[in-house]
Amino acid sequence: METQGGYTSQFRRLFKELGRYLRLQKRYWALDAADKLIVLLSTVAIAEVCFVLGAMILFFLTFTAAYWLGGLMGNLVLGFLSIAVALALLLYIFYRKRASWVVAPLARMVVGLFESVARNGNEKDETDEEEETNG
Repeated sequence: METQGGYTSQFRRLFKELGRYLRLQKRYWALDAADKLIVLLSTVAIAEVCFVLGAMILFFLTFTAAYWLGGLMGNLVLGFLSIAVALALLLYIFYRKRASWVVAPLARMVVGLFESVARNGNEKDETDEEEETNG
């Protein structure tokens, strides 16, 4: 009868440990998701700041180039028109290359973010297994 009571207490302890393990796993995944979200949001924020500053620089440089070309051609309207055509050509090239210039790098970044966590998790599992076999 005593061994049955010992098994019962061991099962209770096992279920208690299992519950604790599941709660810790839930907290780990929540922290991991928060970490990934922080990395993604900070990347978006940095990209937005760079985009706004780049747009401002491009705006003033195109005005400067338009006035310079207008003075060179003797007609200010032709200077602005030539810059508008050049920008339209750049927009067309960017639109055609958007998959390789925008989508692919973003996909690589997101996949790399998720793979790094998976790799770190596997390394921890292997380390734990080595400790169990050595200890």
